[in-house]
Amino acid sequence: MPRTRLPRSWPGYLPSMLAASVTLVLTAVYAAAAGGSEPPGALRVMVMLFLIPLPIGLSVIWGSAVLTSRPFLAAVVGAGVWFALSWFLLPRDVVWQLAGNVAAGLVAGSALGLRWRLDAALAVVVAALLPVILWAVIQVPIQEQLQVVSQEMLNLLKESLPEGATEDQRIEAVEEGRRDLEEISSQVVRTYPFVIGLGLLGQAGIILVLVLFSVRRLGLAVQGWKLPPFSRWRLPFYLVWLLVLGVGMMLTRAPYVATAGLNLTLLAAGILSVQGIAVQVHVTNLMLSKMGRIVYWVVMGTFFVLLILISGIVLGLVDQWVDLRRLKVRHDDEDGNVGDPDDIE
Repeated sequence: MPRTRLPRSWPGYLPSMLAASVTLVLTAVYAAAAGGSEPPGALRVMVMLFLIPLPIGLSVIWGSAVLTSRPFLAAVVGAGVWFALSWFLLPRDVVWQLAGNVAAGLVAGSALGLRWRLDAALAVVVAALLPVILWAVIQVPIQEQLQVVSQEMLNLLKESLPEGATEDQRIEAVEEGRRDLEEISSQVVRTYPFVIGLGLLGQAGIILVLVLFSVRRLGLAVQGWKLPPFSRWRLPFYLVWLLVLGVGMMLTRAPYVATAGLNLTLLAAGILSVQGIAVQVHVTNLMLSKMGRIVYWVVMGTFFVLLILISGIVLGLVDQWVDLRRLKVRHDDEDGNVGDPDDIE
């Protein structure tokens, strides 16, 4: 674990005990806000603004606790104390919901302290968040959620029909709307794991960045990941094999296997598109002026988002094999010495 510049007179267990106390209070507030009667309009907005960032805030608290505790396992003990007290004093469903974020904070802090690779750190944080997400999906299946949304949309459709419409026209419009919503719902259900996976990756990245920022503000000498300019980003090659595996699973056409393959393919392709967009940024940097690049990306981002994503997937996949930007080619630097370009640490 990294060395800290915090006062050595502090007891090593103090950060974890503070984190446990603050988390216990926030859990009680979260339970009260989530389980109480629906507040009036303005207060409801304030409650939502509090509830939305709170889980990620707990992850940041516990990630910081891991890095500032001496020994770092004191944070694990503190999290166990919080969980035991909350389990017997507060609603257990709320405690279980927040436990995933506490675990994510613990592994995020550990990954930073042990200087894991960025992709490994993202993976363990996602793994910590995943059980609670799966539990929530089991408790309220996506089909039920979509059914509620579809019913609300049908009600809005009925209200928007012109007053002069005949009964047959109303029935036909409602039935057509129901068929469209059922088709959309079926597609959403098929790709729901992809959406969840992409959301978890984004959440894991936010947690790692905020933990790193927080502990540095506390004076902790923690080393993050040195990233090159975006135009030189290169992702791990195993994403190509994940894409190949997903496509192979889709080709089996077995109901569940093909659906899993579809989601794996979408996830791998979506991540690879980041590298493809980096290739596009590299090319535009070479060919266009600063103002030209601004105009190009504004136009493309406004009218051709799908084209950017599809071309990003293709370019990302090709760049993995061909190295379009020649990032792996050794070159002479300004002093005449041979050196490699910086890679992601």
